[in-house]
Amino acid sequence: MRRPRSLSAPRVRAVAVLREVLEEGGRGTALLAARGEGLGKEDQGLLREIVLGVLRQKARLDGELAAVSRVPLERLAPNLREILEVALYQVRFLDRVPAYAAVDEAVRHARESGGEGAGNLVNAILRNLLRRPHLAKGEDRGLPAEASAKAGEGATTATLLASRFSHPLFLVERWLERFGEETTRSILAADNASSGLDLLVNPHHTSRALLAGALAEEGISAEISPLVPLGLTVNSGNPLRSSLFREGHFSVQDIGSQALPLLLPPGDTLVDLAAAPGGKSFAALFSERVRRAVALDRSAARLRLFTENVRRLGVSRALPVAGDFRSPPFPSERFDRVLLDAPCSGTGTLRKHPEIRYRVSPQAIERLARAQEEAVLAAAGLLAPGGLLLYSTCSLEEEENERVVERALARDAGLDTAPIAAPEALCPFVSGNRFQLLPDATHDGFTAHLLRRRASRG
Repeated sequence: MRRPRSLSAPRVRAVAVLREVLEEGGRGTALLAARGEGLGKEDQGLLREIVLGVLRQKARLDGELAAVSRVPLERLAPNLREILEVALYQVRFLDRVPAYAAVDEAVRHARESGGEGAGNLVNAILRNLLRRPHLAKGEDRGLPAEASAKAGEGATTATLLASRFSHPLFLVERWLERFGEETTRSILAADNASSGLDLLVNPHHTSRALLAGALAEEGISAEISPLVPLGLTVNSGNPLRSSLFREGHFSVQDIGSQALPLLLPPGDTLVDLAAAPGGKSFAALFSERVRRAVALDRSAARLRLFTENVRRLGVSRALPVAGDFRSPPFPSERFDRVLLDAPCSGTGTLRKHPEIRYRVSPQAIERLARAQEEAVLAAAGLLAPGGLLLYSTCSLEEEENERVVERALARDAGLDTAPIAAPEALCPFVSGNRFQLLPDATHDGFTAHLLRRRASRG
């Protein structure tokens, strides 16, 4: 008697990760790292592709599933919705597995999870969808059929784009109003593009050209970033498995994050607030923006990671300090350079963290903005006369950026704005004291403002 084929480990784990992310509030990247343990390189890649792909295309996938399911998706038994999403994503977007095999896998998984009835339901839904006409895999198939039908019923551009790109309607509406349709479409498309790793090259060990060549010898393709002087973008391969990583030739840091220290003029000491695991401190030191960096963080676990990075990279001028900058451990000392990359909604990072789009809300943005206002005022309290504070977020929202700065300036009469003198490659993204890099297929979105402590409070 022939033994039944075992289920595909990446697909089974993908269902589990999606459920933890969507039902329990887990973080996708952390769960992918944990659930990828024990899988081979190709299977780890497939797990990542399926999970992030489903999260990026969830509204489109659910639109197709809801159109043919006799049971509302929200009433499906545990795991069935995720099993359907994983199978349909493979059918519509991947070439690795034939459609019939993806369906067969989903049906067997559903039977193991919920019995014969669950398997029959999944089989009926997916077979029905396979009979529907669709374009070739990998093509932009436009809007789901349901959204297209609504177009003749007065659906707005925002509604159609929110459905097509699986984004919250309120975000699409505000981006259309602020950025216009062309730029909004570009942001939405970037958010749904595959994301790789960006590397910060350690100039004490190597150069970008030498590192790119050394990685290529190990089968890792990376190209030089045109925006920052020490940035490489990985196109294929896993550099974290390379001996070059262990030997401290680079660290992992988004290109947009690497740009932030370059917005500060050179100074003696940078105080990097909520700094761990240390990327911006290292970028400031490697680009010789400052002579030394004080990295302040209240998380002991994150500080341990910072210390490990300091040791691996061989950085001698970065000092980790445990503490909360709202009540800093150096109450009388003042500094000429302070960098606050504040916790935020993360609407500029939906490319790498697609689950954020299912959690963000206007109310959450407003709560974060109030906390950011207090954080900016606390950070400004560390400035010496004439000192500069760079306040940044990975958010595109005015409430967390421009409005925060306006309120902080109104509350602290000794603060003023300062013009940003950025390197030439970053100048197109600077306007006065504001820097904004919108999401692209090669980097996340960031916003930053430069503030100065007046020499005299009078």
